[in-house]
Amino acid sequence: MARTNFTTPVGRLVMGSLYKPQTTDADGKPLLIKSGPNAGQPQIKYFFALAVPKNPGETHFTQTPWGQTILKVAAEAFPQAYQSPTFAWKVVDGDSTVPNTKGIAPVSREGYKGNWVISFSSGFAPKIYNKDGTQTITQPDAVKLGYFVQVNGDVDGNGSSQRPGVYLNHSMVALSAFGEEIKVGADPTAAGFGTAPLPAGAMATPPAQFAPAPLQAAAFPAAQPGNIHPVFPAPGAVAPQFPGVVTPVAGATTFPSNPPNPAILAVPAVPGAPVAPVMTAKAAGATYEQMIAAGWTLELMKQHGMVSQDE
Repeated sequence: MARTNFTTPVGRLVMGSLYKPQTTDADGKPLLIKSGPNAGQPQIKYFFALAVPKNPGETHFTQTPWGQTILKVAAEAFPQAYQSPTFAWKVVDGDSTVPNTKGIAPVSREGYKGNWVISFSSGFAPKIYNKDGTQTITQPDAVKLGYFVQVNGDVDGNGSSQRPGVYLNHSMVALSAFGEEIKVGADPTAAGFGTAPLPAGAMATPPAQFAPAPLQAAAFPAAQPGNIHPVFPAPGAVAPQFPGVVTPVAGATTFPSNPPNPAILAVPAVPGAPVAPVMTAKAAGATYEQMIAAGWTLELMKQHGMVSQDE
């Protein structure tokens, strides 16, 4: 039986990528063409593994319809060698506890348990379609590890006398359904981060210079006769020039005109009380007491030029 095309049942992508080619083998060595006129030249390989659920009673993948196709090609290509336990089938039992050459047992890999895991590869990226093949999916990385797909490809003998086996070359992939994405690499949540005590001097939040939030007019008490309600800028901001709004004193018959820069009505000093610092134009007409009540300090007001430096 020559190269034969077949389509898998729906399975889950558990290893590799439909989009990123490999340039090295499992040992980190460059991938090279093994035979033919181009032997020894670098090559790339698009590899991925598909986990197909086992059916009740199955003890070997060749008991499945798609497994029978692979078996027939293997038996024709290698009439004797295909019966060897070392024959390279490109299909593993996901429940196997036998470690591979790197000491990893299939059953320990995410998504392997309860499945036949089929390894596909090709020198070209597969064409990707929706679940019934009516539309092409062209978005980069649209199909991720953990999603469910069907694979169409070919099986053929690998032609090797050193390690007889089969090639499983993918051609097309159909996205059947979404699944929980499988993350590749070390899990940072399992590394023990955040469990060690902090040494002396460590702070939970970064140090920052105190900067009171800008005040809003609504933060002041309700307007009283003779009071003006300024809006203070945040430290560092340019003080806006607000038109004055003066509430008439009870019994008054005339109203003063709105000055260009509002001023607070002077309050008679209490004998013996400390004298408040002199405010500058940068305070936008606010009194020292109002600035203190808003969270400003004398030092901060000096830094922003809101009080006289002689204070």
